[in-house]
Amino acid sequence: MTILKILSIIALLTVFVSCKKKLPDFAELQTEKEFNFGTIKLDDTVKHVFKIKNLSDLPLKISEIGTSCGCTGAIISDSIISKDEYAEIEVTFIPTKQQIGKINNSIVVVANTNPPFKVVYLKGIVSDVPR
Repeated sequence: MTILKILSIIALLTVFVSCKKKLPDFAELQTEKEFNFGTIKLDDTVKHVFKIKNLSDLPLKISEIGTSCGCTGAIISDSIISKDEYAEIEVTFIPTKQQIGKINNSIVVVANTNPPFKVVYLKGIVSDVPR
């Protein structure tokens, strides 16, 4: 073999050996998909906590939480979650007269995930029957 071929082979081997495993560009979160609160009366309030777990090596960075209506509020306990750690989203639903019947409210979590959002749901029935 010529010196040029030997140097080429050494250069290629150096490139292959020096390649490091790249970390993923996105974090991965885990949570329940929905909470069904059953049937409530119009004057009841529903409270539920969705636990968000970071399954990836990257920090999970939650940049925004949104709800589908003004009757549902959501507060997150921490916006940056380390690997295998949890944050909690406390959701409160106070029904209005316009919401009698089936409820399917969404809570959107925007984060450094792929896709960049996760939607969870608060479901149930609001009854107008008095106590």
